[in-house]
Amino acid sequence: MKTIPTLTALLLLGATACASGPDDRTTEPIRLIVETDMGNDIDDALAFDLIYKAMDEGRIDLLAIGNHKLSPTATDYIDILNTWYGYPDIPLARSTTPVRNEEAPDYTAAVCAMTDSTDAPAFARSKRPQQIEQPVVLYRRILAAQPDHSVTVLSLGFATELAKLLDSPADSLSRLTGRELVARKVRLLSIMAGSYGEKQRAEYNVVNDTAAMRKLFAEWETPIVQNPFELGKRIMYPGSAIENDFGWAPLHPVVEGYRNYHTMPYDRATWDLLSVVWLLRPDLFTPSPRGRIAVDERGFTRFTPDPQGNARYLTATDEQAAQLREYIIRTTTRAPKRYLNRH
Repeated sequence: MKTIPTLTALLLLGATACASGPDDRTTEPIRLIVETDMGNDIDDALAFDLIYKAMDEGRIDLLAIGNHKLSPTATDYIDILNTWYGYPDIPLARSTTPVRNEEAPDYTAAVCAMTDSTDAPAFARSKRPQQIEQPVVLYRRILAAQPDHSVTVLSLGFATELAKLLDSPADSLSRLTGRELVARKVRLLSIMAGSYGEKQRAEYNVVNDTAAMRKLFAEWETPIVQNPFELGKRIMYPGSAIENDFGWAPLHPVVEGYRNYHTMPYDRATWDLLSVVWLLRPDLFTPSPRGRIAVDERGFTRFTPDPQGNARYLTATDEQAAQLREYIIRTTTRAPKRYLNRH
């Protein structure tokens, strides 16, 4: 790993963050940037529900959302979510080099195409096309304006745009390079990626852009908390909750997305959701000791224990897994603040 002048201070900061959990250091809201491949799997949409509920409680300040799914409707769907949950002003970005994955059903297209009885769009939007930015530009602008070591980055997809952020040069937004800017401004990276199960697996978020993920783990110098494939697979989101527990909402963009992703009823792994829950309820997890994460040419992740490392990965006991499932169901099936205010 290349050393930069702030590395020693960052490792000391990492020791504090890794020991105390992401929300113990301060009562201020978590300053959050989210990078997502919305549309590849329904877990992204469910994860955003958790984020909006935390925003309702004043626990998260969502600074920006970037999308790298190759889809004409994925960013539009995020705009629908922001609007429906009552946060229409959140800056949005769409990758100019999105990653293609033709195997994943894109539920965002079905939801964006829905109309009401007058043939008007069923869900309101807030952003005009010219308001959608490029991720690296947006991230550099947001990071440059934040206090040092204050921003949490949440990665719920491929590392495509975050790798480009690391490679970005100094510009009018900041005299720092991308790697320097991340080291100066970011406090924590919470990422759903990788696999450490008995069966070796080149995990989806890694293998779809292996080069970018290799760069991310090699060069990202703030504390990292990795949420691997096996944990989300242990904790399934029940399709029965979608069918039975959202009667308070005649039309819900996440529920409609879930219904259009696979044939109902089905349960789905909580992969991306757990990376959000870690930020809000670290007590429900058992993190590994500190170490370092590497990615090989085939997309397999390797964790090497190292007391000086900047990374840990998440596990959970059986009791914690049951508590995580209950927390997720209870939170997602609760009406958001804006909906309650309207009704």
